[in-house]
Amino acid sequence: MKKYTHAWLALKALECLEQKKQNFAPGRKARAERLLSFMADYPSTFVRGAWFPDSIIRDNVDKGAHTWKYTLDGTDKREVRYRPPEHNQCLEAARGELDTEVGLVEAFSSLPDRCEALSQGIRDLVLITNKTKSGDVVAFNNSQVALLLLMLSHYVCDAHVPVHCDARDLYKPSKVHPDLEAFWEKEIKKHYRVSTKTEKFDLDEMGKLQRRSKPETFARSVIAQTEDLVAAAQWEINPSQKSHWRAYLGKTNKNLWDYMVSVCLVSFHTSLRMFPDKAPYQGQYDTIRIMKDDTLKASVIAQTPAILADAITSVAVVWLATWERWELLAKEHVS
Repeated sequence: MKKYTHAWLALKALECLEQKKQNFAPGRKARAERLLSFMADYPSTFVRGAWFPDSIIRDNVDKGAHTWKYTLDGTDKREVRYRPPEHNQCLEAARGELDTEVGLVEAFSSLPDRCEALSQGIRDLVLITNKTKSGDVVAFNNSQVALLLLMLSHYVCDAHVPVHCDARDLYKPSKVHPDLEAFWEKEIKKHYRVSTKTEKFDLDEMGKLQRRSKPETFARSVIAQTEDLVAAAQWEINPSQKSHWRAYLGKTNKNLWDYMVSVCLVSFHTSLRMFPDKAPYQGQYDTIRIMKDDTLKASVIAQTPAILADAITSVAVVWLATWERWELLAKEHVS
């Protein structure tokens, strides 16, 4: 994904939490409100912070930190048992394919590890800061915590990019990968006010995104469809306190690593549907431009709302799960 897509998804994740918290049990609602209040202090950092993994960290160069590549080829194939929770919008379309044995290209796959490590790191540095005296050189400040949460959102969103989970060469010389991400970036800039000079979205007095397109134009867009799907998603299951943050992640998933693997599996099968490896497209992805081919363009437009809605919901879930990890651990709950 490109710079403003990442920031938009993170800002939308806050809006998602603001909406969903109304249905939370009291304890969870209070924790969500503390997370929202914390992140509300850093609206001007979302574009740069969510883009640091590409612009500064650049671990995408290591060919793995932003991807988890599956293939249907090879001899070392196995069944992946992890499944995302039912609120995942792409799950239903992929459900019949999830029992297919797949191979993992390990040289290009460490995305779930990066997400788990960042989530654990956020928990650790907050606990360190809470246990140290003000001004101690080993303590971290809130802006550093916010930056790591924004970086975490980047990796979480990358797991929802179908081509990040597909071992086929869809990047070089193929233009499939950049064309897909360019379409998303163009749509977001078309409908929301962005100051590219200062690298910020233009927010209103309440810190909300401001639209630039006319209501009738926006209503027909993939972005409007995305927002409708996020609003309709029912992912709060009001679990017991004993299960706390794990309850968001799906019945098969015991931790964030499992959850991210389940997301990547669905993304892989989404890529196979969007870009089928059969006639007339078999062997053609090194030259084809997906937004100029009527069939592929229609597929991208049709599946984009579910993909982006899942990314928004995942960031909201993962942020809240990470926040609860340290809050509950600090109160001696099992983590």
